[in-house]
Amino acid sequence: MRKYSLGFIFNSSLSHVLLIHKNKPEWQRGKINGIGGKIEENELPVVCIVRETMEEAGLQTSEKDWTYYGQIINGDKSTSQLFYCTYKGSQSDAKTHEDEEIEWFPVNNLPKNIMSNLSWLIPLALDKYYNHAIDTVKVVNV
Repeated sequence: MRKYSLGFIFNSSLSHVLLIHKNKPEWQRGKINGIGGKIEENELPVVCIVRETMEEAGLQTSEKDWTYYGQIINGDKSTSQLFYCTYKGSQSDAKTHEDEEIEWFPVNNLPKNIMSNLSWLIPLALDKYYNHAIDTVKVVNV
């Protein structure tokens, strides 16, 4: 089973979220997704999101910056661990470091070409932040 971490980085006012224009894998080409990637062998999911944030956005975060809020299980194919954090620095600190462009988007005006689940994963992260309405969520696709 493939294992991934997926993270949403919000600016300090929580008005914008940092997302990535995907070129790979092929099925995501042309879509916009959260920051993240494959969890390496013996790597903790939170360590993965810290590493992926540095690799994809050039932002230094620590494990304690991230809040875990759930997972998506895609049958016996893959799991994605979900995290969010707020970045206290300047939005201009985020720089594209790979062949996929990153961009800050207003949370109340997300682009149409986002990965479809982001339309509810981002509001769910904000709901967890503001209201602590959920402990964690588990979504199972069978």
